[in-house]
Amino acid sequence: MSNPSLPQKDSPAEQQQRKNELAQAQQTYVYNHNTRLAPLGVAQSVPNGQNFAPILVGSAALVVLDLVGNVMAKASKLVGPDGSLRTPEGAPMDKATSERIQGVLLDLKQRHRKLTLWLTTLHGEPERAPVPPPRRPPAALFEGVAQKLATAVESRVEGVVRDAMDFPVEKVGDIIKELLEKLLSATGKLLLKLVGMFGQAASVYDYVSEFQTFRLPEIASVYQDDTTFAWMRVAGPNPLVLERVASPGASFPVTDAQYQAVMGKDDSLASAGKEGRLYLADYKALSQLVPGTAPDQQKYVEAPLALFAVPAAGSPSRKLRPVAIQCAQTPGAASPIFTPSDGVAWEVAKLHVQVADGNYHELISHLGQTHLVIEAFAMATPRQLAPEHPVNVLLTPHFQGTLAINNAAEADLIAPGGPVDNLLAGTIASSTRLAVDSVLSYSVNQQFLPVALARRGVDDPDALPSYPYRDDALLLWGAIHTWVSRYLAIYYTSDADVQGDYELQGWIAELSSPSGCALKDIGEDGEIRTVAYLSDLLTHVIFTASAQHAAVNFPQAFVMSFTPALPLAAYAPAPSVTTGLPSSEIFQHLPPLQQALLQLNVMMLLGGVYYSRLGDYDRNIPGRYFTDARVREPLEAFQRALMETEAIIGKRNLQRVPYVVLLPSEIPQSINI
Repeated sequence: MSNPSLPQKDSPAEQQQRKNELAQAQQTYVYNHNTRLAPLGVAQSVPNGQNFAPILVGSAALVVLDLVGNVMAKASKLVGPDGSLRTPEGAPMDKATSERIQGVLLDLKQRHRKLTLWLTTLHGEPERAPVPPPRRPPAALFEGVAQKLATAVESRVEGVVRDAMDFPVEKVGDIIKELLEKLLSATGKLLLKLVGMFGQAASVYDYVSEFQTFRLPEIASVYQDDTTFAWMRVAGPNPLVLERVASPGASFPVTDAQYQAVMGKDDSLASAGKEGRLYLADYKALSQLVPGTAPDQQKYVEAPLALFAVPAAGSPSRKLRPVAIQCAQTPGAASPIFTPSDGVAWEVAKLHVQVADGNYHELISHLGQTHLVIEAFAMATPRQLAPEHPVNVLLTPHFQGTLAINNAAEADLIAPGGPVDNLLAGTIASSTRLAVDSVLSYSVNQQFLPVALARRGVDDPDALPSYPYRDDALLLWGAIHTWVSRYLAIYYTSDADVQGDYELQGWIAELSSPSGCALKDIGEDGEIRTVAYLSDLLTHVIFTASAQHAAVNFPQAFVMSFTPALPLAAYAPAPSVTTGLPSSEIFQHLPPLQQALLQLNVMMLLGGVYYSRLGDYDRNIPGRYFTDARVREPLEAFQRALMETEAIIGKRNLQRVPYVVLLPSEIPQSINI
């Protein structure tokens, strides 16, 4: 391919060729405004070349093998010394039950073996490598494949797989789905009951025992601590809700006595508010959720308010502390204010905040404001920017796999009866509506990272010293912004070049058009007028597709897989009293064990697949991605900056609870899982 160029600088013949290319792309990338995600301009179908790469599917298949193996390890306890099936008490199992259990185990083994054979063919080795612990990318096990792909066209590799096994890559997704469905079948549920993975838990150990072959996440030993509860707001799966406030407000009437019981007699609400040390997590957005059932148990979700504070300057530790919780937006006798001195009631109130945070995370921070927002750019870019446009060239690697994973999510994950419907607290209709509304209200210009942090009042490290997400994300934003600015400078010599780029102006128009992507508050009064703004916008796109998605996606595996730490639904309403609750009360609110197992499976799958790496544009392709020699030096500088960022974050992690999701080596280029 010739070097990228701006349309207004091409010859008339070249301009006509670009128009022809765009006309063809617009027939390929077609909007569907009539889905359950309407009125968002999501893709009608996944164009050829935008499907999952074999290496990514292989990584997902590896995780599923481990998930099935995890259940089978528990099921092995039913096998007696003579090989016959026995009850958990050791008695011989009746013939009918034994045949049913043997049938489901055989089915699981057959599917397990089929995936193993496919992986063996893809990997080229007779045995699997050891299972990596959580946080380590399973894709690392496929480095041998990555090297092969560096010298072979991807379609050729797919052909090798098909020829070897007559088993197309796209069928792996069906096997993954069928394996999970088998565990949820009537016989699968019987198996789960027999091995103690069904029904209400009697102790935390019941949830711990679901981790048979997986390493138990570290969060399991500290999730009940108030320090961990506060840490979740600044370094958990959803570090995006906390806002600085001057006071809790009339709808959350925390008293000075309640505040001082936590923060000490020498502090006060007024001084904390004045000094910028008071923070609120407000889940009002969840008020529109309609509680669902799973499948015959009522689920509950609140729209709570949680108050936090930072100790005054000079204190030995200035980490965020939880002060009070109100499990409803309106105060009253039915929604009292809970504080840490309330014992069991406080623990239950924290659980309801975690349920709210999990639903906010999955529907807004994750699905809505990474997956669906980036889909808008993944659609408008090939439709409005010719393949040789420098912005198209820059952004395309950051869209790899996005349309495919979003299409799969719409078809299965967020479909009626799917995992979201089963696990999350709301009905699937209200949950989907909340995700869509989060995109329709998404103000692009206000979501640029430095702007968003300032808008929430969490940008000041003196007022809020411990905020790992903010501190690490800003490093990445800066590195990406420098790379984007230097890249654009190769092609745009002035703001006039931006203003005269009619493809770019068509791109921004489609991104904001109701008949296109319907994004809000994007551009400079509906246009792009300056190179500086274009740099900010493209930085935001790349940051969202890579670092932001990593921040909200990968904690699913090592935080959200342990259900008591972050349950996705409550199974009893929030308490209306602050005293008198028995210690067993919390198990009435936690999800039943079969729901916890489903949550473990889904979270491990979504948070356990790593494919591609930020800044490594040549990974898994033959030759160099950027053919313009002028790009080489800025790209190498970007890669060095990412290595320096890795070192800085590594040193920070020696002084804090390690925060690993924004290590550049752990960040994929695009939203592909």
